[in-house]
Amino acid sequence: MGGRVAGRLVPVVLILGLAACGGGPRSPVCAGEDALRDALRAVDAARIAAESGDTGAVGRSMDEVARLLRVARGSLTGATADQATGAAARAMLEAANYLDFMVGDFRVKGRVDFTLTQFAVRELNRAVAGAGGAPINC
Repeated sequence: MGGRVAGRLVPVVLILGLAACGGGPRSPVCAGEDALRDALRAVDAARIAAESGDTGAVGRSMDEVARLLRVARGSLTGATADQATGAAARAMLEAANYLDFMVGDFRVKGRVDFTLTQFAVRELNRAVAGAGGAPINC
């Protein structure tokens, strides 16, 4: 009987242990990266909507990009002063600048210049690689 109880507790203990490992708050740089990756997915959704002629969906996607950029900037603001993550945070803010320009351009012209996405992706990839410092570990 003791073996059956112990056998049932192993999965419960394993699940609780795994939950405890992933339950902490994300670092500011990792939270910024998450928001920027989500913003890039929203840009991709806008591109797909633009190709199908759905201007309403393009606008909603660009609104989501703008919201996610605010989240990213909020996360990254203090991280630029951190010696360990400052270079990566600054590169992520540069990626956010490209995306922010896209949103602003859309608001003025009613269309999105999707070619700027490549520059945002380049800066985000550079940030993840450490942007001259240690790679971030998210």
